[in-house]
Amino acid sequence: MKQGLHVPEELLNQIEYILTHLAEKAHTDSIVLADISGQVISINGIMDEGTPDVVAALAAGDVAAMAELSKRIGESDPHGSFFHEGESKSIYLHNIAGSFILIVIYRAETPIGLVRLFAKRAVEQLMPITEEFEAIVGPPSSYAPPDFGKGITQELEDTFLED
Repeated sequence: MKQGLHVPEELLNQIEYILTHLAEKAHTDSIVLADISGQVISINGIMDEGTPDVVAALAAGDVAAMAELSKRIGESDPHGSFFHEGESKSIYLHNIAGSFILIVIYRAETPIGLVRLFAKRAVEQLMPITEEFEAIVGPPSSYAPPDFGKGITQELEDTFLED
């Protein structure tokens, strides 16, 4: 399991246990847990296409866009989940307390209800960890490195500009 941020081993072990349980119960291909800015915290499974860093960065953009859309339609709490249903793979995203993004990639034949059920349980287990995480690392705006945006921009350009 890869880790992009420095997370204390005890917290990382708790996160990995939760993600492993989710993967087993919901029959997922891969799961990425990222912070709200798109930095990878933990990975479970193997990704067929795309690096976890790019997937996490794009998911962070989706979560930010969905939070803004939610505000525009009068939702007071922009946290929550949404998914993309593909022909062969689907993606389920959940904004956890404005600190984490749970990214679940699963085969299209896996029932979304199964994924939602076990993802909801994982989110409930991850909620107290977000508080511990922020107590150690600080709120999301305080731990992104100054050149993080440049790195993500370069990574996205490299990914999308490849022939």
